[in-house]
Amino acid sequence: MTEFKTDDSKAPSYTSIDAVEVENVEKKEQKHLVPLLDHELQKPQAKEIIRTLANALNDIADDTKCTKCTVENISTLLTGHVRDLRVAKRSGTWSKEDKRILKAEIKGLLKPVKKDVKSLWKAN
Repeated sequence: MTEFKTDDSKAPSYTSIDAVEVENVEKKEQKHLVPLLDHELQKPQAKEIIRTLANALNDIADDTKCTKCTVENISTLLTGHVRDLRVAKRSGTWSKEDKRILKAEIKGLLKPVKKDVKSLWKAN
C-alpha cells in the first residue's frame, strides 16, 4: 500500500479500504443477469438519482461539506424515489409478472450482501 505524507495534527481526509477477494468473477461477465433491473436503472430518472447519490457520498467524505445536511438530502432523495416506485407499482405501470421478476432479481442481488453483513456482525 502506498504511504501518504500527512500532517499529524489533522486526520487524513481519505479512508483506507482493504482489498476484497471476489468469488466467481466470471459471473459478473455474463450479460443481463438481471434484465428488468438493468432496464429500470437505464432510465434517465434512475441515472440522475445514481449520479446525485454518488455526488452526495463524495460530499460526505469532503471535510468542507456539512455531513448532516448531505445525509438529510440523501434521505429526502431516496424517500422520494421509493414513493415514486410505490406509485408506479400500484398504478399498474408494471405488470404483475414484471413485479414478480423485479422482486426476484433484487432478492438475488441482495442475498450475498445480506450474508456478508450478517457474518461481519457475528464476527464482532
